[in-house]
Amino acid sequence: MERRKSALTPQNYARAIISLSRRYSSTSVFPGNNYVDIGEWLLQDHSLLNSAKSEEDAALFASGSEEHHDLVVVYSSGDKKWDVQQYSQEQHDTFSVATSLAAGGSGQIVFIRGFISPSWVSAIGSKYSIDPEFFRRHMDFLSANINRHAYSFPSLASSSDNTFRLCELQTQRTEHSTGLERYKIQQLGSTKVCCGDSLVREYSTVCSHFSVVEQWISLCVAKSERGWAVIAWMDQGRPLEKSPPGPWTSHIESRATPLPVLQHHHKMAFRTTTNRLAPDANASAEVQQSAAILPLQYDSLIALVDLARRAPQDPMSMCIPLFAHSAFSEVQFLNLMESRIQIQMTRTAEGIPADALETLQYFSNILNRHAQQLRDSIRALYKLAECGSPGLNGVKRHASETEPAKNVGSSSSHGAFTTNGLLEDYEQLHVRCVDMSKMCSRGITLAMNKATIDESRKAIEQSERLKKLTMLATLFIPLGFSTSLFGMNVDILGQGTVRFWWFFVLCVPITLSAYTAYLWDFQALRRSCKSFWKECCGVRRGMIGGRGEKELSHIV
Repeated sequence: MERRKSALTPQNYARAIISLSRRYSSTSVFPGNNYVDIGEWLLQDHSLLNSAKSEEDAALFASGSEEHHDLVVVYSSGDKKWDVQQYSQEQHDTFSVATSLAAGGSGQIVFIRGFISPSWVSAIGSKYSIDPEFFRRHMDFLSANINRHAYSFPSLASSSDNTFRLCELQTQRTEHSTGLERYKIQQLGSTKVCCGDSLVREYSTVCSHFSVVEQWISLCVAKSERGWAVIAWMDQGRPLEKSPPGPWTSHIESRATPLPVLQHHHKMAFRTTTNRLAPDANASAEVQQSAAILPLQYDSLIALVDLARRAPQDPMSMCIPLFAHSAFSEVQFLNLMESRIQIQMTRTAEGIPADALETLQYFSNILNRHAQQLRDSIRALYKLAECGSPGLNGVKRHASETEPAKNVGSSSSHGAFTTNGLLEDYEQLHVRCVDMSKMCSRGITLAMNKATIDESRKAIEQSERLKKLTMLATLFIPLGFSTSLFGMNVDILGQGTVRFWWFFVLCVPITLSAYTAYLWDFQALRRSCKSFWKECCGVRRGMIGGRGEKELSHIV
């Protein structure tokens, strides 16, 4: 098995994906429609299929930025410390020939910081025998044609148990803006994006002061006889202002205030982390991406609460800081959404704003999407716990987690850096997200009820005005009738001339009659007539019945 994996070259890996993309439903039971776009994307780098490399191929997807960027950061477990290797965008050949996993049951985590080129996809995929589905899902922005993927995503949950996705949020104070779809088509779907550029998946405008940028971290767990390897492909790379522009660019130029992802752990003040960043690398970014620093400080993070001891043999421990970071970002997002929903609910209770229904429905759609992401993360945690070492399950896990930690900041078995603690946190986040979505539904119902009440009130007011109009018509129509009657060239009552007092003699009875008819309850009059008619019919039947009884008695 190991020989076959070692023989898989980047060129063969790219050919396998391209070959799969060319399978059709008429010739194969496994048509590769999903891989057509990524296959065409791989073909842009001619060096993958040809041994000779041209200058044009070398410049493909290469960034023109002079600032150094560690595109791939690899952490390999050692006897006492973690070995860290950093690779730039040109060093994919060096990465391919490097040793993947050392003997002795070691662990390794590979961070990909931002967008990568076809050469890097082939190098990483061939080295760790990664299912191409991992890369296709992370690069789903390439498949804009519905006819190609044919609504096949998301697929069966069991089809790729070793592939997971996390959502990392970065909140900033901005004004309303749109254009995310144009960004995906014009930027991500073209060759304008370079190695190491940051990508943005979703951009939501919560209100006139806050908007949310969503970025992904895709995880793939690869297992071999030597140990574990976790591939973490992050959307966070270079600063956003140095990456392809999108709807958030105007907000960066307007000096929008970024809100970083804040974390809190037990005795956090007593913990120290090693900074591998260049002093001015992240400080120059106008909008800092908190997750972009994770690959450069990951050895310090996994050293917390004794994770370093378990991580070499357990992929779950290697991924715990990523899940914790995503959970803290989700907390801040839900706190922001809850405050905005409360403000919207208060405004709706006081009076219906013009955009109440649209805003609450927009919030509900965002929360439903995040609830689905949290469900996927919970499932990923369970899968990682199942495929971990025996120390993560049953009594052994409990015993190991309750041992005194060597680190000053160790926590209990239900802390933020444990499987049980993460599962509990994600389940609570999911419940909270669903509850907030229901709150939006209640707000929509409240707004619709208030709108119905307002419409009913307007209808009542309109009926009152119509009642007044009818009253005036009742008074003025007889006067108009009398005036038109006297205006006719006809002698009245046989006289040659008409005196003025005849107008009042005619108008007063007609007006009184019209007003009496207006006030009369015709329904009551109809009911009285019906009851009187029934009584008359009953008396008549009684008289006929009495006469018949007399005749019958006479016959007997």
